[in-house]
Amino acid sequence: MKFYGVRRGRTTGVFDSWDACRKQVYKFPDAEFKAFPTREEAWAFVSPPDPPLRKVKGPSDVSSPSTTEIWVDGSCFPQSDGSLRIGWGVLVKQESKEAYRAQGNDIPPEAVVHRNVAGEIFGILKALEWCQEQGIVEVTIYFDYQGLESWATGAWRAKLPFTQLYAQTVKASGITIHWIKVKAHSGIPENDIVDQLAKEGAMSQDMDQEKS
Repeated sequence: MKFYGVRRGRTTGVFDSWDACRKQVYKFPDAEFKAFPTREEAWAFVSPPDPPLRKVKGPSDVSSPSTTEIWVDGSCFPQSDGSLRIGWGVLVKQESKEAYRAQGNDIPPEAVVHRNVAGEIFGILKALEWCQEQGIVEVTIYFDYQGLESWATGAWRAKLPFTQLYAQTVKASGITIHWIKVKAHSGIPENDIVDQLAKEGAMSQDMDQEKS
């Protein structure tokens, strides 16, 4: 059994199920939550000895969240010949129901230096592309690497060509984005799904395999 600590949400505390936790953090700006194996650890997270770190706010931090949720992840596997196999995975949910999922390994050569972060970036770009095709103009993106938000909002300066292109593409998408940072491998089902999709994408010989 897992216990979900909510440090920032509608109601803070420890919850016995993901559904109960999700009700407190879904659509809540800058929500902070994590799954733990014991109730004691969850409470320690909710009431830490020091104030929790506050992530940098950007122009996407607004109070009107969307009903379209995007979860992304990237994966990187070093090969014996020194090469890297990098994959991306994306899951989109609307009104709590799965609307789309995809995976792939079509990472451009100039992005390989970013390893698994390149997969996460590509996952966001693929998700935004799908949203544009569907006419979706507002989304919530759950992510675990701070650069994904900070490059897009300008809080961090994108220094390399791939991150510069990423920031430009997000800004030009015309989509309002709410960013929610989550801890990787923290027991959140959607996070686990995109983690597996990214791993499968990295090891697949086929490019950009859509699951639905």
